[in-house]
Amino acid sequence: MTIRNIFILDNKKIKGLDKEKERIERLLKRCGKDVQKTPEKADLIITMGGDGTFLKGVHLIKDSRTLIYGIKYGNVGFLANSAEDVDSKLKKVVKGDFKAYRRMLLDVTVKKRDGGGAVKDFCLNEVVFFRKGIRIINVSVSSKKEPVFSDIRTDGLIVSTPVGSTAHSLAASGPVISPCMECMLVVPVNPHSISWRPAILPSDEKIEVRVSPGASLAADGQREFELGEGDVVTVKKSARTVRMIMEDGSFFGKLTSKFNWGK
Repeated sequence: MTIRNIFILDNKKIKGLDKEKERIERLLKRCGKDVQKTPEKADLIITMGGDGTFLKGVHLIKDSRTLIYGIKYGNVGFLANSAEDVDSKLKKVVKGDFKAYRRMLLDVTVKKRDGGGAVKDFCLNEVVFFRKGIRIINVSVSSKKEPVFSDIRTDGLIVSTPVGSTAHSLAASGPVISPCMECMLVVPVNPHSISWRPAILPSDEKIEVRVSPGASLAADGQREFELGEGDVVTVKKSARTVRMIMEDGSFFGKLTSKFNWGK
């Protein structure tokens, strides 16, 4: 794929990053590339920040052919690449000297009981169901074949992709899954029972989640939806994928460097 149009998304909360963005824009223009003001027609989206900025960039992608490349300037950068020697790295990327990894997405649909229509979103990492008040919530999860979790009393629930297994799910003691796999990970958050454990489901499953009133869901931490009594949320593998440019395909090596895996 020829990269011509590039959109840069930076985390404006990081002090001094606006100057670095301007410098990178000049570098890309010297390489003969067009730096766009909007992401709609971009061949490549570059994010400057942490994983939150990267996920925000993913949610800007409108065309499955669009590539995304993250540069780590924030605190958390498991999805982003190191900013070290960034100029030479970007020159290689815009010349087409890179490896892109296709990663699965999840489609999320909220069907309102009151007939208010369905709300749709997607996620690269996870959809999180969480309580809004001090009371724990009841959550039930069913697959096409059978119940997975029945009426769990819990603080919340995470439905994650393999990419998301190193994010919120990991913090909730979920298992680590290689991002090259395709499956869904369902993780109760602080269940009020020692009998509930995370479950890994095949990617062709379509699950339904029901929660008690007083709960919300968030897709990749980007958008939040309030859930009412009787609302049904369906989660399934998306027909779309995201194309991530990664400098280092060493998954467990990154786990070691970021999270002291095995130490």
